Amino acid sequence: MSVEDLLPEKYRSKASDYQKGTDTMDVWFDSGSSWAAVLEKREGLSFPADLYLEGTDQHRGWFQSSLLTSIATTGKAPYSSVITHGFVLDEKGLKMSKSLGNVVDPDIVIAGGKNPKDGPGYGADVLRLWVSSVDYTGDVLIGPQILRQMSDIYRKLRGTLRFLLSNLHDWKPDYAVPYDELPKIDQHALFQLENVVKTIKENYESYQFYKIFQIIQRFAIVDLSNFYLDVAKDRLYVGGSTSFTRRTCQTVLAEHILSTVRIIAPILPHLAEDVWQNLPYEHKMDDGSITRFVFELKWPDVNEEWLSMPADEVEFWRVILELRSEVNRVLENARTGKLIGSSLEAKVYLHVADDAISSRLKEVCIGKNDADQLHHIFITSQVEILATLNDEMVAQIPYTGSYSDEKASEVWIGVTRADGMKCERCWNYTTQVGTFDQHPTLCARCYNVVDVQPLPAVAGVS
Repeated sequence: MSVEDLLPEKYRSKASDYQKGTDTMDVWFDSGSSWAAVLEKREGLSFPADLYLEGTDQHRGWFQSSLLTSIATTGKAPYSSVITHGFVLDEKGLKMSKSLGNVVDPDIVIAGGKNPKDGPGYGADVLRLWVSSVDYTGDVLIGPQILRQMSDIYRKLRGTLRFLLSNLHDWKPDYAVPYDELPKIDQHALFQLENVVKTIKENYESYQFYKIFQIIQRFAIVDLSNFYLDVAKDRLYVGGSTSFTRRTCQTVLAEHILSTVRIIAPILPHLAEDVWQNLPYEHKMDDGSITRFVFELKWPDVNEEWLSMPADEVEFWRVILELRSEVNRVLENARTGKLIGSSLEAKVYLHVADDAISSRLKEVCIGKNDADQLHHIFITSQVEILATLNDEMVAQIPYTGSYSDEKASEVWIGVTRADGMKCERCWNYTTQVGTFDQHPTLCARCYNVVDVQPLPAVAGVS
């Protein structure tokens, strides 16, 4: 622009008295007035900004100059919120510099480098996962070892999502089982899922991304992979493709897919979209249109029904999960002692001092809903609840253990070999194996699933 163009109209007649400067007048004034030059001038933006984001050195810099210029001319701050972050250091906590050779190049982290020392390319999602994992309010560390750990966590999360997808290959939304008809273990899984979604939303809104990372990691690896999905394999693989218990489990898996892709999408957009593009069924939005991309989805609505699980039921499942962990300890001792190989070769005995809990456990053991039965939750072939316990009985059981739960109720655990023989289809041990003439190697459940029929008479064959 010419000098005349730059000057207000009443000064243009004296343009020859002025000279246009090309130097920055003041860097803090220039950047501090960006709210006016950007937010108020560009379509789609609005004043004030939702968020100003910069390093801790900007408290006396950009944040301050922006505040001063905006207050002076508009009477209000140019931002609704401010976030400051620390600086990125190497794994030893040293400042990055070319001379030290400790600079981590994001492009190389994503795509890999030409030199072997550069390491493999992890992709953008692993780098984004690292960003979400650190507490940015202080200085943060990054380096090859940290990135390898992030890659391992990413692969475990991806593996969990692949498991969900693979077990929904024959699923349609019309197959969903109503909540009140679901087994208790499925209702508890949805209760956990809804609490996770609710907590993660709160952390997104408060910019506590490292807490989101911790919740997703624990939920996917511990609550899902190490418990629910581990227990679910029996009814997903063995119960029959159209069985009620398999459909109830798939109902839960489908809800987990729909929620998980949405809560990870802001951090892991490529993984979330990859999952969505491989969803084996069409997902319709409220208006009936087909969702093509994961970012067309809105945040999951709060499901009050899933959150309505009674407090005593939540407490009972806490007891179950603690009990399962202790049972696994005794099973591992039995495995080390060569009594069993697989946990399905075991029979578990339980004696609980608390009569109320003992009564509930008995109900679970003989419950009508196969998915809720204790031997499936423990992934053993049998579980027996003992009303009494004496020294003679304990002496006959080779591997035992005991503990006190949070309410100081004593629990005794024993493990022996399972009764009966191994079913060749589900690998559970039961006394029913050998009782079916047409297929003596199957248990009753598997016999009913395969629906074995008598072979037709063929000439020449007796």
